[in-house]
Amino acid sequence: MDKQLFKEAMRHLAATVNVISTDGEAGRNGITATAVTSLSDTPPSLLVSVNKNGEFHDQVLKNKKFSVHILREDMSEISNCFAGYKGLQGEEKFQLGSWEFSEENRILENALTNIECELQEAYDGFTHSIFIGSITSIKNTENQNDKPLLYSQGQYTTIQT
Repeated sequence: MDKQLFKEAMRHLAATVNVISTDGEAGRNGITATAVTSLSDTPPSLLVSVNKNGEFHDQVLKNKKFSVHILREDMSEISNCFAGYKGLQGEEKFQLGSWEFSEENRILENALTNIECELQEAYDGFTHSIFIGSITSIKNTENQNDKPLLYSQGQYTTIQT
């Protein structure tokens, strides 16, 4: 399979943009990710796909917890920061945006949704690990008119109504 052909095909998969964060003994860090999906409602759980090459991967394994922050349409700067485009590393990334501590992790204020998870399993997925998280807390936006930040065809977009 041609790698470039695969990447071009994947650009057609419009996806919600998320920041995934972790906080604990192994440190505080976060990444931008679109490979997030619900797994089950019994028990409430989701899965995320994380590249094994980054420091973040090992921090999640050691901290045994992570949070998913679903970004609003006006949060592309935060997405770019956690994707590494601002040159910030680890905890420095949290300088952008308004963050508050929870018992388990950090919460991104004004995100559409913040979902806190305990790491239940980690599975090998070639260059990535598939983390299964058991949901411990959900905080949704109060404004139901807010729209998610989406990524498609190599650029940010949102839902048009």
